[in-house]
Amino acid sequence: MGSKLIGYGAYLPERIMTNQDFSKIMDTSDEWIVSRTGIRARHFAGDSESVVDMAVNAAQRALDNAGITINDIDLVIVANVSAELDFPSVACQVLGRLGATGNAPAFDVRGACTGLVYALHCARGFFSAGMHKRIMMIGAEKMSRFIDWGDRTTAVLFGDGAGALIFEQSVSGYSGIIDTVVMADGNEFDMLHGDENHKITMNGPETYKKAVQLMPHAAQYIMDHAGIVADDVDWIIPHQANLRIIESCAQRLDFPLNKILITVDKHANTSGASGVLALAYGLDNGIIKHGQLVLYPAFGSGLTWGAALIRV
Repeated sequence: MGSKLIGYGAYLPERIMTNQDFSKIMDTSDEWIVSRTGIRARHFAGDSESVVDMAVNAAQRALDNAGITINDIDLVIVANVSAELDFPSVACQVLGRLGATGNAPAFDVRGACTGLVYALHCARGFFSAGMHKRIMMIGAEKMSRFIDWGDRTTAVLFGDGAGALIFEQSVSGYSGIIDTVVMADGNEFDMLHGDENHKITMNGPETYKKAVQLMPHAAQYIMDHAGIVADDVDWIIPHQANLRIIESCAQRLDFPLNKILITVDKHANTSGASGVLALAYGLDNGIIKHGQLVLYPAFGSGLTWGAALIRV
C-alpha cells in the first residue's frame, strides 16, 4: 500500500521577535545572531496560547485544505516535546478540540527535532500494513517555554509554531511517503536536552559536529536505499536549526543551495514543527510543485536523526 498527500496546513503565532528585539534585552546583535545561525526572526506564542491551540489551528487548516473533516481521519500522530501537560497526549486533545466522534487512535512521538521523521516512519508502516486509510501528522512546539533568557547562545535559536500533513492510503502505485529511516543514540542525550528547570541545555560545538555528520548520513542512506542520487531529488528540506548546518550538509551531499528550501531565517528552530512549516511555506508560495520529490533529513535531541523521502 502506498500513500498520497491530500492536505496540509500551518500555523504561526502572531508575535514576531526579531534579532533587534533580542538586542534590547541581552548582550547580542543582529549581526552576531545572523552570522552564527542565519536566523533573523522567530514567532513566539502568547502566554495563554498552548501547544494544543497551535496544533488545532494547523490541523483544521489541513482538514480544510483536504476538504474533509476530523472524522475522516483514522489516526493522528503528533510530534512534540513541549506540551504544557505531561498527559494526555496532544494528539488526543486535538481530537477532542476538533469534535471528533469516531474514536480514532491518537498518540504523540517525542523525537525532538527529528519528531516529524519519526511520525512519518510510523505512518509509512501503518500504510504498508494496511492498518489505516487516512493519517494526520502534526508537528507542534512551543519552544519559547524552555528558553533560558540568561544564555544568549541558545535563547535566540528557537521559535514556536505548528504544521499538519494528511496522507491517504493509495493503491495506484503512487506513493507519497516513499521511504523513511530513523536512528537514535541515547548515550549522548546530555549533549542537547531540557534540564530539571525546564531550560534548554546544549553543548553547541558538539551538537554542530554531530548534526553535520548525521543529517547527511541519513539523507545519503535513504537515497541509496531508494536507488536514487541527488540529481533525482527536486528539493531538500532539512531540519531548520541553523543555516551553517544546512550549508554544511548541502556541501557534503553535493547538493546545490538553490534546491534547498530555507526558512530558518523566518521561523528559527521550531523542533518537531520545523519540517512541516517549511514544506507548507514552499507549497503556499509555489516553490514546491505537486509531484516533486522532497528529501527531509533531521537531527535532534536524543540523539535522534533520520530522513524521509516524500513525493508531494
